[in-house]
Amino acid sequence: MRRIYWLLASAALLVACHSAEDPARVSMRARLKEERRLTPDEIRAFFDQIAPGVGDKKVSVQQGAVTRELSAEERTAVLGILSDPGRVYDEGLRREGNSIWRGLTTGATPAMSELDAMQTLWIDIDSLVPRRYEFAYSSPGFGDYAFDLVLH
Repeated sequence: MRRIYWLLASAALLVACHSAEDPARVSMRARLKEERRLTPDEIRAFFDQIAPGVGDKKVSVQQGAVTRELSAEERTAVLGILSDPGRVYDEGLRREGNSIWRGLTTGATPAMSELDAMQTLWIDIDSLVPRRYEFAYSSPGFGDYAFDLVLH
């Protein structure tokens, strides 16, 4: 009987010591699940919530069966969207399996300078971590590509 009380007391202590999640993060996560587009101020607040999850982590990309780590230059190109919240707009929501992602889109610098291009970074709403990068030319068939992202 004494062991049961000790186990219950230990469990209660563990629960009590668990720090609550940041209220701003909880509020942002709830807002991100709404269909309504984010305002510029909300996009800036979203960036503030994404930054800790990205930090200096290494980024790997998955293309089919191949996984490789991005070079520093490639990482900058993929995550560069997160450098200026004033240049992006909200692409809206996308459901991927059991996850909900929100896209951040901005203009891109294409290899073929006579074409326009857009790049989108899809952020998982629950983890607030980038999960997919897409690059698309304004004209179909010019080499659009996408990467599934893994941060570690």
